[in-house]
Amino acid sequence: MPKKLPACDPCRASKLACDHAKPVCIRCRDANRSSRCRYRDSPFKKRKRATTVDSMINTESPQRPSVPSSVQPSVRASEPDMNVEGMVTKPHKYPNPGWLGTFSYTTLFDNLPGMEDGSSAGITPDGNQDRSVRSENKASKANVAHGAKLVEQIRRLLPPSSCYAIIQSWTAKDTNLAIANMFVERCAQTVQTLLLDGSESSVNAVEISRRLFTNSCYPLFADPHHTIDDYSAQFCGQNPRWETLGLFCTAVSRAVTDLTYPEAFCDSDEDRRHLQRLAMHFSDLFLQYENFILHSMVDGDQSYHSWKRLGDMSSSLFALGHHQQSEHNLTSPAFLVDLRRAVFARAYSADKNVSIFLGRPHRIHRKHCRFYLPDHSLEITGRAPLQLHQWEQDTAYGYMFETQWTALCAILKEEVLDIFDAEESALRTQKAEAVQRHAHTQWDALPSKFRLEGPLKISSSQPVMRDFLVSARLNHLHILFLLRLALVRSQPQFDPELAAISAEMLGIVIESIMLKDQLANSGTSLVWKVAYYGLAAAGVLCLWLLSPWPDAHVSGINRSKIVRNLSVLVAEMETGTLVQTDDSNYKVLTGASQTIGNLLDRLLHGGTAYQHTGPYQSSSLLDVQSKEGWNPWDGATLQDFETDFWLNLAEHPFLLGNENENQSPAQPQE
Repeated sequence: MPKKLPACDPCRASKLACDHAKPVCIRCRDANRSSRCRYRDSPFKKRKRATTVDSMINTESPQRPSVPSSVQPSVRASEPDMNVEGMVTKPHKYPNPGWLGTFSYTTLFDNLPGMEDGSSAGITPDGNQDRSVRSENKASKANVAHGAKLVEQIRRLLPPSSCYAIIQSWTAKDTNLAIANMFVERCAQTVQTLLLDGSESSVNAVEISRRLFTNSCYPLFADPHHTIDDYSAQFCGQNPRWETLGLFCTAVSRAVTDLTYPEAFCDSDEDRRHLQRLAMHFSDLFLQYENFILHSMVDGDQSYHSWKRLGDMSSSLFALGHHQQSEHNLTSPAFLVDLRRAVFARAYSADKNVSIFLGRPHRIHRKHCRFYLPDHSLEITGRAPLQLHQWEQDTAYGYMFETQWTALCAILKEEVLDIFDAEESALRTQKAEAVQRHAHTQWDALPSKFRLEGPLKISSSQPVMRDFLVSARLNHLHILFLLRLALVRSQPQFDPELAAISAEMLGIVIESIMLKDQLANSGTSLVWKVAYYGLAAAGVLCLWLLSPWPDAHVSGINRSKIVRNLSVLVAEMETGTLVQTDDSNYKVLTGASQTIGNLLDRLLHGGTAYQHTGPYQSSSLLDVQSKEGWNPWDGATLQDFETDFWLNLAEHPFLLGNENENQSPAQPQE
């Protein structure tokens, strides 16, 4: 291949062919421009533009809000101005400043000679943003105007004084946001002061919007010596940001959701629902984990909005590199390290539980992660053997402790999912036995005061602690429940051990419903416990009651108690004491209650499926449950207990017979 020759500058600029003659090409000589005919020294290399922070931004800007001296960046950057052109100004920075792994293209190119210096402004060698350089996002006049409208809406629709009182009533019951609880009170006070000070005119709203945008353009700085007060001073007090307003709205929506009797703040349940949803919409785009939890409680656990936000949160965690943690982080204060660990741990457990509930693949896989539990040095790495977490018996309860337990249970649930996908073999059985032993050992390692080993009503703990006792036991039983489902696969309704586990799960859920006024949200709502654990247990028990096999009568399972618990579950869902027609999980719960109620009617009026006479004898029932007939289980995937399961169960011949028997001959019309 002939060597590529450069064109002279005039020919290159006019896009004409050049004969590459030196010192002057023929075209330039004929055009009488010999003095301009020059060749570049490095013709096939792009020239680097020398850019500085000062050349990229406008130095005339409002003064930066005051922050403690311990939080000031090492380099004083210029303030953002109100640029009319838009939020992002040129030159365009590196489009993906997030965490980049071992096999990323940047890692490969960084190993090439001559690439050590890097060329991405504001990006440190480890792939993170340089905290000494401020964000180049500038709020346009249009954005400030939109922000002012939002401020006016919040003032009008979410009165700061009333909302602050709601938050105080909520936190007085020891309930709070699981992750951002340490900032809720500070942010609530800041927003109340911000929105109550001054006039409520549109001019004042514009100034508030501009102030929020100005503060939000600065990154949050932290070093190992910072305290929570130092860190929160950057977005609370005199330095409010849009994130502050978002956290406030999130807390308001959660408080309205958790408070049992909000009549002091809402005239009707419709007003309560409106306030709950309105505050949730105001909090969108902030605090992804808390916002995901909020959408799951307002829109429903099966809502696409909740599922999408769970995916957005997982993507953000990967981009921030929180899935690859180090034991000793010398660049951040200890409380911030634990906060980041808690965010990942809760996102990891939410990913497993929601995916199991919906029967969808989970997004965060342990084999791709290296993380630590918050406030503990236990490392969870890839496919390393499971480790036993140890607690002191005098360990105090808190959201960090609840996060530890939830994450440990989620790790075992992921192991169960892998067992289900594995082929039948001796190794698969050994792994299942190992998971079961670890689950029991992990439960025994839990401090005795956190273990529910008797009726809930005898517990004298605070409402939040009682709720955690329920959650901890249900989480443990759910591991064993999933393990039995994974092992028996084809016909788990005939597995006595699975039926016994389901009976205990349902009993705990029913007792929680009956004592709901004595519980306070410790991390998951009561409706989630009913939908996730209660419906799964009820589904297995309904099929167990329909089983025609005599082996279904096993010792340790009280059939009459199961029927009573199912009756209570149906009554609570049908009377509206648990969910109402406009509640998020109403559809899935009412669909299940109709099928369960139909089954109970048949059992109470027509005998059991293996005792009654008529067209549905045991042999007939076995025929329809054969491979060619009716079968509620999909052996290819782990069974979920969402709407489709109950619709399928409603088509059981025993339950269809109820409809046929209830149909009376048509009466002549008068």
